[in-house]
Amino acid sequence: MKVNEYLVKLEDSLMVGSGRWLADFNESFWEYQLGDFVFDMFVTAKVRPKGFFLSRVASWLLMPNYYVVCLAYSKDHELRQLHDLLTTISRFLKDQEYAWAWLVIPHEGSFSSKARLMVERSDSREIGIALVDLSSQEIVHASSYWGQRMPRFIRCFK
Repeated sequence: MKVNEYLVKLEDSLMVGSGRWLADFNESFWEYQLGDFVFDMFVTAKVRPKGFFLSRVASWLLMPNYYVVCLAYSKDHELRQLHDLLTTISRFLKDQEYAWAWLVIPHEGSFSSKARLMVERSDSREIGIALVDLSSQEIVHASSYWGQRMPRFIRCFK
């Protein structure tokens, strides 16, 4: 599977598939510039769900209206710029008042053991990170809360 093919499936999964149970992913941008980085895909969402009249009223009264984002970045599979990438995302979250973000790093091949270890040890409270090996369909995710939630929603290989 090619990176662009995976990203189309990921976008579809977030916007009309299983991702809609997590948040209302409603806007998607490709080749999105954020700081010094150009992300392959940038999908934004609100956590407050939509629905029929009674469920909308209940969610409006009971649920906070957090904004969240899923970013895909395939240009650095060795994770040489991971620190700068996470700093840029953290700054964006703070400036735009987003609650959390997912960073998906797809690659058409395996990741180095160093890259896998860096992601597995990441414990950012606001950013979940996942490495997606498109050749073996393996996902390595961060140990943080948002990192552990990612595989269920980004596993879209078929």
